[in-house]
Amino acid sequence: IVGVPSTAATWSPIAGLFNDAAATIPYAGTQRDTVWTRPTPSGVYPYTATVNSLPPAPAVPATNFATGNGQALVTFNVRNNNSYAVTLTNIAAAHLNSGLATATAFFKPSAINGAPGAISVANGWTQFGTGTVNIPAALAITPTLSGLSLVIPPGATYGIAFQSLNGGGANVSYSTLAAGTYTFSAGGCDIISGTSIGYGGVAAPGAPGFTPRGFIGSVSLVTSIAACTSPARTVVVTVNQPLVLNPALPVNQTICTDKVASFSVAVTAGTGPFSYVWQVSTNTGNTYTNITNGGVYSGANTATLTITAPPVSMSGYYYRCIVQGALPCASVTSLQRVLTVNPLPVVVISASPTRLFPGLTTRITSTVTPAAVATYTWLRNGVAVTGGTGASINVDVDGLGDYRLRVTDVNGCTNQSNILTIADSVTAKCYIYPNPTSGQFQVRYHSVQNNVLPRSLTIINSFGDRVFTQFYTIGGPYARMDVDLRAFGKGIYWVEIGDLNGNRLTVCRVVVQ
Repeated sequence: IVGVPSTAATWSPIAGLFNDAAATIPYAGTQRDTVWTRPTPSGVYPYTATVNSLPPAPAVPATNFATGNGQALVTFNVRNNNSYAVTLTNIAAAHLNSGLATATAFFKPSAINGAPGAISVANGWTQFGTGTVNIPAALAITPTLSGLSLVIPPGATYGIAFQSLNGGGANVSYSTLAAGTYTFSAGGCDIISGTSIGYGGVAAPGAPGFTPRGFIGSVSLVTSIAACTSPARTVVVTVNQPLVLNPALPVNQTICTDKVASFSVAVTAGTGPFSYVWQVSTNTGNTYTNITNGGVYSGANTATLTITAPPVSMSGYYYRCIVQGALPCASVTSLQRVLTVNPLPVVVISASPTRLFPGLTTRITSTVTPAAVATYTWLRNGVAVTGGTGASINVDVDGLGDYRLRVTDVNGCTNQSNILTIADSVTAKCYIYPNPTSGQFQVRYHSVQNNVLPRSLTIINSFGDRVFTQFYTIGGPYARMDVDLRAFGKGIYWVEIGDLNGNRLTVCRVVVQ
């Protein structure tokens, strides 16, 4: 509490508040500066505290003059330096003699500054207290007048005349002072005496004329401030819910080295915002280090860690995630899970020979390591070969081209082989198949790949008669030119191959039987 003295605090609302840290004694609304709270469920809980002001402790300025002679009356000033009024309630003084004494107090609502004159109503003085007191010992400071109610406004200085008579004789003890001003302070209030202030002399309504005389004793002053209630001070208690992670996440990941793996966590309960730190262990979970984005890693500070094309050397790494919610709730570490990275199969294909002509075939074979193969797919010029699903494939002159084998192993990892080119063997020879024939056969003659040109085919029987003439469009080495001579009977026939201009390129023989 800052400022004037005050009571302990009153708290509101009282629900959820306790008088003890163990939260076993509910707070019932009594004034206390410390309470404990344990609200539930999570959320924001505002509490207010107010206090009531208390009056300041009484101000009791007291002189420290040595006892001296006695007279009937002595004067002094009382000054209120506070910003609020004070009430003079008690006077304690030293008396010259013990025994019964009659004490009287007078005030003037202005400071004494020079001879006070007669202590009378006519001279501006007012009696504000009188009483009989039994003085137990001479010269001892004794409470003399109580229950007084002289209100001194803030900043005001009042003149005070204190009188004590014992059997009608003077009974005030005073101290003879050297010239000067003497001030005694307490609680913002002063007793002031000295030259032109402290006078001693006869009883009122007489005029004291001896100066400077010092009053020996004290006065008690209390405040006249009405109690007030402070503005409410709000204390906000925020209750955050602890984190709970989905126990089924993350899960183990098994991928091929050219694929993408991801580990994920999910918050099922808790107060956010949430932060994520993924960690990796390269020693089967013994120690972990934080992951940063870069290389194969992305999403290192999100709910999903992504690992793109990890090398096989990362197989067996463990991963976990530390999730932090709103403070002061503790972070939660997920289960650790393992990454398995399988290598791609290494595929090599070969053949001998690699150059063909009609009637010659070759076999392309494969070698795959390390894992067993689940599927084979043969490709010719990038297109799957019909029926090409085995570890090897036979190729004839109709299958010239670039070959590659795509393999998927038992781990689901896929890779492709080297490219193997099966090309033509250049020759000027004429090829007929089958020969001898029943009448249907094919003729082949070398041409350059993709060199599209016409070919003429003329067939002459053994009598020298031309029985067959046809043009063919040729676009590849040893392209087929199909012939049907079944209508011309058995015999020996000559096959003449020519170009567009009728020039003979070569002649070969076929037997129809």
